[in-house]
Amino acid sequence: MNKIHDLLNEMLAVYWSASIQHRSHVAVIAAEGASLLATEMESKIADEPETIIKLQNRLLDLGGQIRFTIKHPNIGTNLREALENDYELQKNARIGLNQWAETASSEHDATTRILIEEILADEEEHLSWLEQELDFLEKLGEPLYLSKRM
Repeated sequence: MNKIHDLLNEMLAVYWSASIQHRSHVAVIAAEGASLLATEMESKIADEPETIIKLQNRLLDLGGQIRFTIKHPNIGTNLREALENDYELQKNARIGLNQWAETASSEHDATTRILIEEILADEEEHLSWLEQELDFLEKLGEPLYLSKRM
């Protein structure tokens, strides 16, 4: 089970860092005046604390200890950077979650694999939303995009 303990601690490090990054981006976006976008983004990340709790509980249920170091978040300084940085984070999350699910499966831990697959489904929705927002930003240009998201 040590491999699963390590996996869950790695996931906790990633999700705490992602939560910091996403919440910081909500603030950056709100400061740029895109209050509707900030509210929408807030709703997209509202489940992150629940995900972290589920990961912690699974680790503790398996007799593991919570031991991780939070990775440095990549916080953008404006609306475009915030969306682009979150998009990159979500793209990488898909890759990592698939690898973690495979590891859980190879360790014969179906419960952890299922938890990871549930998280993956949510992350893919968030990725799709970010792709759409970046596409709108490109097509409309920043001034018009921002005016639609205020």
